[in-house]
Amino acid sequence: MTRLLKGTIVLLVACLFAFPITVSAWEPGAKELDTAISSGDFAGYFLNLSKWLEQKAPADAGKMTEGGIAELVKEPVLRNALDQRRLIESHGADKLSAFVKDPAKGKFLSWIMNCTSNMDLYMEPAAPGIDALERWFKLYTDYPDTHEGMYLKLAMAAAIWPRNGSGQYRGDEPVEWEKRFRNYKNAHAQKLLVPSFDHLTVADYGRCMSCIGADTDIDWARQMIKAWRPDLLEKEQIHKIVSEVWRRFSPFGFTNGYITVMEGGGKCGPRGMFGQFVCNALGVPAIGVGQPKHCTFAARCDYPETEPQVGSLWKVYQGRGWQVSDCGGCYGPQFVEGMTRQYRTAEVSLIVHMNWLASALSSKERSEALKELAKKVPKPVNTQDPYGVPASEVDVVFFGKGAKTDPSKKDAKIDYDNEGPGVSTDASHTLGRPPKVKEEPFAAVPGVIHIEAETFTNSFADPLYPAEQAGSVFVFDCATGGKQIYFQRNMKVSWVDYSIDVPEAGTYAMELMYACANRDMVLEVGRSEEKLATAPIPGTTGLWRKSDPADVKLNKGIQTIRITSPKGQRGISIRWIELKLKK
Repeated sequence: MTRLLKGTIVLLVACLFAFPITVSAWEPGAKELDTAISSGDFAGYFLNLSKWLEQKAPADAGKMTEGGIAELVKEPVLRNALDQRRLIESHGADKLSAFVKDPAKGKFLSWIMNCTSNMDLYMEPAAPGIDALERWFKLYTDYPDTHEGMYLKLAMAAAIWPRNGSGQYRGDEPVEWEKRFRNYKNAHAQKLLVPSFDHLTVADYGRCMSCIGADTDIDWARQMIKAWRPDLLEKEQIHKIVSEVWRRFSPFGFTNGYITVMEGGGKCGPRGMFGQFVCNALGVPAIGVGQPKHCTFAARCDYPETEPQVGSLWKVYQGRGWQVSDCGGCYGPQFVEGMTRQYRTAEVSLIVHMNWLASALSSKERSEALKELAKKVPKPVNTQDPYGVPASEVDVVFFGKGAKTDPSKKDAKIDYDNEGPGVSTDASHTLGRPPKVKEEPFAAVPGVIHIEAETFTNSFADPLYPAEQAGSVFVFDCATGGKQIYFQRNMKVSWVDYSIDVPEAGTYAMELMYACANRDMVLEVGRSEEKLATAPIPGTTGLWRKSDPADVKLNKGIQTIRITSPKGQRGISIRWIELKLKK
């Protein structure tokens, strides 16, 4: 019996060594990530990720195909592992080890690395380092609503491209990155930004928050547009405000930031910087652009059907076009093509991940083969027809505009009236066209004649440059409700008539609720050929204010008075006029 038992044991041992022992291969997962974070061993984790990705990639470089690699990098586990490897590579294994010594930061990093979509948003447009991660952690901790949606992207942008230093023309006011983040976040909550701000990319949020103005100027610009020129919020035509800036050498210094640029005017440099500044302030990504002997600006446009460069997703303004533009060392048409590609997020993501996978391969032959495949991914770009790419091949992100696709057709068709998918926050906080708020009836006051500006009986405007401007006195929806009228700049003359019933003859003090951006203007008041008064119209920096009273002598009874803006003045908006009998 003993001899039989010994023989059985020998046979079992022999069998054990006769067949290979299967050892479980390392695979990435939540447990493995937790171990790396708790131990701080990111170097070892990076090595394991690299080996695992090496095994998953095709072994034969000659058999790699674009379609096969595209499917591979879409596989959830592999994509997450690829993003984790890239994050460690970008931030540094040793620096991440030091970062997670704080348990709260370790928990934050775990949240990031377990969410592939967050890592994609964070790393596809840039290669952030540990300083960016520190800033993002601060925002994540202090602002809980940045954990998802558009505020998450805004926080990423603030962390990756922090704005510090000083504001152009207001050097005594420091710009600090977290304050700038709060500025845009609060403005969004207060409905002071354009609708497309809800749908920007992380990079475009970075462009906005890199605004060259100081926070004081940014706050002013939003209120100025909303009060003085609310028409520019229609189709987000913010850039047109630059036409209100005189093309001249300013008679005074820019001692009050961009407010005095608007008041005094400037040659191409100040005007170009003003355009870039005001677009960014309202939530429109914009950059400065150089042209031969000229400086101007360019901005992303949510309505490419508008002029200039009809069809283009980015437009260059106040100059000669893209073909003579230098966008920071990049030729204008190349910049527009590059930006058009950037909004094809599926295409960009595929290229980025193919290159990340190539960098994980130790075989030079396989790595180079994969990089060559990545070069073949981009589809042709027609900057005047950004939707010329079949929707079945690539998704085109259009700042929130919906790409309506007919299943029976190959190409995407755009409906410009469709605002596209819902915003990623709980509710929209953006300002589109000014709301048509119902006004409370004006309470009649004895001795006071109240005139709503839009109730004129006749109007006339004769432009100095008829090829550029319509001969009109415009009526706009007021952002605070009701209506307002607008006397355009650069008119030979413009006027409006009002029919009023004067209860008692005498001298009346005329006051106006008005807004304008330039100094030292006037409005003339007349009746038929008789000049009744000249009312001084001091600058209001584009904000509403009540004018000082001007004396006007009126007869009793129904009569017509005319309010005239003389030749060559700048734009003036009027909300209402009041005539108060003086005793």
